[in-house]
Amino acid sequence: MIDHMTSRDRMLGSIEGSEVDYIPCSFMLFFNMSNKFGKVESIEEEVNLGLDAVVNVGTLEHYFSECIKIKEWKENENGFVYFYRNIKTPAGDLNQKIVQWNNWPSEDHFPIFDDYIIPRAKEVLVKPEEDLEKLKYFFGPIGNREIKKLKEEAAVSKKIAEKHRLLQVAGEIGRNLFNEKKYSLIMGADAMSWLSGFENIMILSLSKPEIIGEYAKIINDWNIRQIEVYLNHTDVDLIVRRGWYETTEFWTPGIYKMIIAPTIKKEADLIHKAGKKFGYIITSAFLPIIDSILDTGIDVLIGIDPVEGKGTDLDIIKEKFLNKKRALWGGVSGPMTIENGTEFEVVEATKKALELLGKSGGFILSPVDNVREETENVWRNTYKFIETWGEFRR
Repeated sequence: MIDHMTSRDRMLGSIEGSEVDYIPCSFMLFFNMSNKFGKVESIEEEVNLGLDAVVNVGTLEHYFSECIKIKEWKENENGFVYFYRNIKTPAGDLNQKIVQWNNWPSEDHFPIFDDYIIPRAKEVLVKPEEDLEKLKYFFGPIGNREIKKLKEEAAVSKKIAEKHRLLQVAGEIGRNLFNEKKYSLIMGADAMSWLSGFENIMILSLSKPEIIGEYAKIINDWNIRQIEVYLNHTDVDLIVRRGWYETTEFWTPGIYKMIIAPTIKKEADLIHKAGKKFGYIITSAFLPIIDSILDTGIDVLIGIDPVEGKGTDLDIIKEKFLNKKRALWGGVSGPMTIENGTEFEVVEATKKALELLGKSGGFILSPVDNVREETENVWRNTYKFIETWGEFRR
């Protein structure tokens, strides 16, 4: 039995499926903690609680080359406020029209990538059947200014990580310590959903899969450029791709295997060549594509939610990942159990996750995918979750 490990070594050991001193607990996201204590201070607080906090190295801002011209404005029409975006590329214009609901978007926050965009979209930014050549300019090269800014952020993050000997991550996990309003992300279909609306993407994936295949390739090329920057300019240990919208709620297993999986494999191969680890966030309806996911070569699947995750059969998932010597991260529902459950339910869910998913290693415990609510019950349940983990983590 190993007596003691650093948090970083424990996390890497768990991802590799090797022997560790105990099962780590690392929150994917922990917004109520960072909201209460501050982003940097919350890491200190997590360490004080014995948690295996991760440190985000920073995030590349989306770079638009000089050949791109962007214009944004708003207009009042028939009692509604509309936000417009026009992006001029050498291949033609991209145009977007978004209606304001509940004061979103606003003049100081009109993002390109956000879940709130499409429900408000009167005109989507990218029409796949006519705009893919323009999209290649939209996902252009990464500029020196953005790289310089990332390096500055990564230097700050590295000091924090080395102080506590914590894992350094890139991607949408662990709260970004810096600007969260303007960012790029390592993603695939999630970008399609925000840029084009998912109904159109779903239909085209079946009727004209060659278009969606080209769409996925353009985003994948952009991901590769981002990953190369992280590998070359930071001390990142784990790079994470978000795949919340890459489930079978949106894709058939056949189309996923043909279009989405090859892009993930290309990213995994690049990261592994550099000796780093690759994580994949997907939290629901992935059992029909689980073999395709494993074949991509990911090291850890992040987001095992036994309550909200549709078709999340923990026994099958654990068996398949254990056979491939791959890791799992999650195990307890954040919104349903931590935020809305009883202390008894928290204890039982935590014990079940540790017993079932933690057997034979390869497991990191976390609420999935976030703990946000600022109520007395949530904090009581959060501390009960941590206490239960501390008692049963071996």
